[in-house]
Amino acid sequence: MFEISDIILGALSKGAANGYQIRRRINNDFAHFQSVSAGSLYPALSKLKARGAITESGSANGSLDSRHFEITTLGYDILRQRVQEAGAGERLRSDFLAAVYFSETAGPEETERLLEERAGVLNQEIRALLALPLQNMSNTERFTVRYALAVRRAGLEFLRHEGRAIATAIDIESRKTKA
Repeated sequence: MFEISDIILGALSKGAANGYQIRRRINNDFAHFQSVSAGSLYPALSKLKARGAITESGSANGSLDSRHFEITTLGYDILRQRVQEAGAGERLRSDFLAAVYFSETAGPEETERLLEERAGVLNQEIRALLALPLQNMSNTERFTVRYALAVRRAGLEFLRHEGRAIATAIDIESRKTKA
């Protein structure tokens, strides 16, 4: 299972960077499978530095974005080990699915709102993936983008068909209980 520290090592495997650049790499280049906040990035960088997986240069008293980080040989070894240990499983934690699961408690309008909102989010994510510079990516990087694109397109298609059906079914059921 990839943790945020492993993702940071992956970002640094693309080249040395300051904290802002690492965050931007993860939140832009890796957005289809990971994101990071400043609140989780900097503690993870400190732990990686303590383990010897990365080095830091620049003023220790300077801002975090003025300090540059670079992956070490140990860091590459850790990253390789994580890749080798990783399985084909995926973690799916979805606020959307949890909200839909319990949306009947809020009425049919809420289910419909959630479905429409999710379709909008998927459309945004698809546009963002299509805007990535695939020609500058390695084959494995392109694969992850195309895979993420296929998953989001399939989700959008599912919402178009099944979303309408479930909204209609909930509406009919709601009318029956009111009668």
